[in-house]
Amino acid sequence: MSSIAPWIMRYGHVLAGAIWVGGYALLAFVIIPVMRRGANETLKSISITTVRVLTYTGMATIFFGLVLIMYTRGFDALLISEWGALVVGSLIIAIALLGIGDGALRPALREIDTTGNGQRAQRFAIIGLALTVLAIGLMTRTLYV
Repeated sequence: MSSIAPWIMRYGHVLAGAIWVGGYALLAFVIIPVMRRGANETLKSISITTVRVLTYTGMATIFFGLVLIMYTRGFDALLISEWGALVVGSLIIAIALLGIGDGALRPALREIDTTGNGQRAQRFAIIGLALTVLAIGLMTRTLYV
């Protein structure tokens, strides 16, 4: 692999992760609080689209991370090191986040206009934000060299 390719993989991994974290923060602290005051079709559409973007960026983060593993330490290192434990832990969090976004947050957003209560959606967005921040904390300890 050329010297620029690992950099591109790292860049993609970090960029997608940043969008993932930022999207959860945007939902938790901006979009959902506004929706709780009075949801309309535009806000509902924006919130559902944001969750869809979170799913895609989450999948991109995982993809770029797997490519980084393959071209740096290798998958064998996942089983025998602190680095591997941190990467596997982050991967488990990432998979849980995909489930939270599509399986819990999106349905909770859809029900805001019918129930008038956005607490459930905001709770899932805050959980998602906390988990993304936790994953970033774990990943700061890992080096792909």
